[in-house]
Amino acid sequence: MLHDNLMQIARFLLFFSLLIATSAIAQGYRGTDFWVCFPKNALDNHEGAALEQRLYIAADSRTTGLIQAEDDTAGIPFSVESGTSIAIAIDSNYELHTSGQIERKSFHITSERPVSLMVVSHRHASADTYEAIPTTMLGKEYIVAGFTANANPNASKELTTQAQIIATEDNTLVTVYLTGSTSDEKPKGRTLAIPMNKGDVFQMNGAGEQSDLTGTRVTSTKPIGFLTGHRCAQVPSNISFCDMLVEMEPPTNEWGTDFIATKFQSKDVYVLRIIARDDSTEVTVNGIRHATLGAGKYLEIDTTRYDCVLHTSKPVLVAQYSTSAQADAIASSGDPFMLLLVPNDRFVSTVMTSSIGVAQWKDYLNIVVPDSGLLQLRLDGVLIDATPRKMPGGLLVLTKEVISGSHTVACSAPIAVYSYGFGYLTQTYDSYGHTCGMRLDEQNQPAKSTPAK
Repeated sequence: MLHDNLMQIARFLLFFSLLIATSAIAQGYRGTDFWVCFPKNALDNHEGAALEQRLYIAADSRTTGLIQAEDDTAGIPFSVESGTSIAIAIDSNYELHTSGQIERKSFHITSERPVSLMVVSHRHASADTYEAIPTTMLGKEYIVAGFTANANPNASKELTTQAQIIATEDNTLVTVYLTGSTSDEKPKGRTLAIPMNKGDVFQMNGAGEQSDLTGTRVTSTKPIGFLTGHRCAQVPSNISFCDMLVEMEPPTNEWGTDFIATKFQSKDVYVLRIIARDDSTEVTVNGIRHATLGAGKYLEIDTTRYDCVLHTSKPVLVAQYSTSAQADAIASSGDPFMLLLVPNDRFVSTVMTSSIGVAQWKDYLNIVVPDSGLLQLRLDGVLIDATPRKMPGGLLVLTKEVISGSHTVACSAPIAVYSYGFGYLTQTYDSYGHTCGMRLDEQNQPAKSTPAK
């Protein structure tokens, strides 16, 4: 056991020394070309409230750009000033409604200079957010990270794992290897072949006794955008209440083996799912070996109360879930959301993000930073005054409450940043959370647009 812990510490120290000595610690999900969509959020009549969909665009240098819906409607031009963000409302008709069908409901966002792009879907008491991955960083293989169907016998059977595929080029063939059944009556074990063209979106929803599609593998002949999550999940599945889950996934060749999971402010526990890419993947949490996983299989840990260290023998995807309000022993705070952990070798030096809470919300940032960088860690240009929590390998975790709006977190050393928020009082059962980007390799260049005829 001692040997394992020392080896983990050595890996952390080697990682940081290498990163600081190179130019690898660039910004995360910043780019000039993005593809996004708006997954189905809960039910149409959820809480009797209208659906709100928005794009938040943040820039560190003044820029202009265009938001183009792929159903051939007129584009929306935008401009962003240096160090700020803008919010643009998107018609609720662009929410995805089908399963197993092609829809022309994607958005292509381009800009003159690099921006960060955050996507928001919000019904009262059901919300989540995701940072969009630039087109140049998209890949050709992904694995679904969903969640278990709600155990409440009165829960709608429509509230299940869902995932979305966005084609960025014409003549793209997507292959899906299902680990569960879908609402359009495709059984577990079925292989789907889906021809797609640029701007097409394909949404799949789980159904029946095997509705959790976690582990479903998706491959493509050309780069695709891929979203994963749940229409409205209870976390754990037998605890009220439900909330939308969504994140945009990095491709499997960008997964990692070492992670720090951070506790959410105001929550008693959180849930982890560690999803294996390959067979014979050993999982260690806080120095204790927990499981050996096959490809597409996952380990779920639902009793984590503190920041923790994860190590695996082969690359994995780690999804972290906030729990339902009634899972808290004392005060109910917020509801489920999901985010994806940043591998320790994918930290970046600067991120821009947006906190979306308004009245009766509290917004937070969780930051992982090496202790050597603490005195250079700045939020919006000001040193952060939060009390750090020590982790192995010279790492620190900080939680900072922030106001709504755009934020820049920068450091001389590589960092990981997570943004989240919870409603209170009349907004108690609302929440959101997302990963604020990681270092991904550029794998492709955006396909050139064909001029409209």
